[in-house]
Amino acid sequence: MFFILFLILSVIFAASIGVPDLIFPQGDEIMHIRSIRESLDLGSYTLPVLSGLPNPYKPPLLFWLGMFFDRIFGVSYLSERLVSFFFGIGTLVLFYKLYFSISKSSKETKIATFTFAFSFLSLKFFGILMMEGAMVFFTLLYVFLFYQTKKTKNLSYIVWGSFFVGFGYLLKGPILHIYIVLFLLSYLYIRMVRVRKGKFQISFYPLNEEKPILLLFSLSLIIPILWISYLYLFTSSGKELLRFFFITENMGKFYAANQSGLRIWGGWLLYTIPFTIPLLHSFYLSVKKTSNKKNQSFVMVIVVFLVLVTVFHLLPNRKDPYYVTPFVVFLFLIPALKKESWETLILSHFNKYSIPIIYFLFAVIAVVLRLPVLFAISLFGIIITLSVIFATKDNKFQFYGIFIPQLLLVPITMMFLLRPMSDPDITKQNINADGKEICVIAENPWTAMDVQNKFKNSKVNFALPLTYKETCGNAEILINFHEDTTFTENWKKETFWFQWKQHLNLNSDQVIRAVRGMNKRFFQSEVSVWSKGEKL
Repeated sequence: MFFILFLILSVIFAASIGVPDLIFPQGDEIMHIRSIRESLDLGSYTLPVLSGLPNPYKPPLLFWLGMFFDRIFGVSYLSERLVSFFFGIGTLVLFYKLYFSISKSSKETKIATFTFAFSFLSLKFFGILMMEGAMVFFTLLYVFLFYQTKKTKNLSYIVWGSFFVGFGYLLKGPILHIYIVLFLLSYLYIRMVRVRKGKFQISFYPLNEEKPILLLFSLSLIIPILWISYLYLFTSSGKELLRFFFITENMGKFYAANQSGLRIWGGWLLYTIPFTIPLLHSFYLSVKKTSNKKNQSFVMVIVVFLVLVTVFHLLPNRKDPYYVTPFVVFLFLIPALKKESWETLILSHFNKYSIPIIYFLFAVIAVVLRLPVLFAISLFGIIITLSVIFATKDNKFQFYGIFIPQLLLVPITMMFLLRPMSDPDITKQNINADGKEICVIAENPWTAMDVQNKFKNSKVNFALPLTYKETCGNAEILINFHEDTTFTENWKKETFWFQWKQHLNLNSDQVIRAVRGMNKRFFQSEVSVWSKGEKL
């Protein structure tokens, strides 16, 4: 069975990682790919560029790796996304080794590894060129080496762990250092603070005992100091890059429009799908029912750590749900630390009855959207889950009858719900734009970057809807993403298609009428292609 699940996972990544438009996109990926390809074209390997200037938004490690794979395998989406894919493989290997080291059960470890591998987090961020997959890897790597140090009393593990944290700076700046500091503070809190007979007691003895680990953390500063020194001393734009990155890009998160804290809490619910219920159940039991088991102190370290990083990400005004992705993996570790079996968690009443309900909702959606394959799969899922719940008392049979349909919820959503409804591939719209000068009319310059990534041999410019006459004078082809744009007589409309709107003006009455009438056009906007010539 585990081999079959491995094959399914392989097919999912093989079918999605190389396509231009992912099922679960992330806007920043467009910019990352553009930066890699521009840097290769300009030969700017040490200092990646974007729009002809040094890229000030992120440190260079992800771009370096993307350029490395592009040089080996050729410039393509597949080559660039292999960076995150290999970080994903590394994360799964680390997770397997750590879980087995704790649980001592090969079966439980395999089940836990597949639950994490089929989670929304893994299926999204291990197949997309974003920093998050690498951040999961480096965060877990430090905790894994920290655990090995405590287990073996060998400080060489934490030496390497601290050193590798420095590479995290080359991904997203000092944020990984902050995460690890919060982890160490969580560990010290559990070691130092005791509440006995209603009295709050603090012992400073653990500080002396943990001094080597705390001092060795300074090794994580080696790589950041070297990179900052290089920028400051040996590049003409280094000072401006550092100022922009630390002040504008990072401190700016505190001055942006304040977003709801529910976005962070929603991230915990979103990226643990489809195992949100058993994981939250396990977390709840960890807080409610403490024990004297061997790993209980480490359980509480994880609990305090997750609380601290959540509070930390609630502080800035910008609160994107994916900020919690480096820590979701630790929820999957709690069952091992608590010596809970996945069979118990999966067969809890709330979880096992939720799965046929989800498949029923899939069936309803399939009817509304006219997706026959999804409808057939949903009916099969309903029959299987209800059969094992009500027709058998064999726990093993019940477990696999719920676990496998639950495991496949995200892949089914990807392949049979979202893919049939995805936007048309712009490269297959008979535009004949290869090698020509294109002007993209849109509200966001990232739209033009996306078109440039897809038409590698064309020159793509960006224009706002009101300025295209001045900006697109030399263009041979216009691609218009703004429906209200009007064109002069010398432009001829060649083709058009519809794609889902990125921003909806949510008038509830209009939405209800559109859904009742199955009018998907309400949720779509027209994309049109124009070429120079006499209008017919």
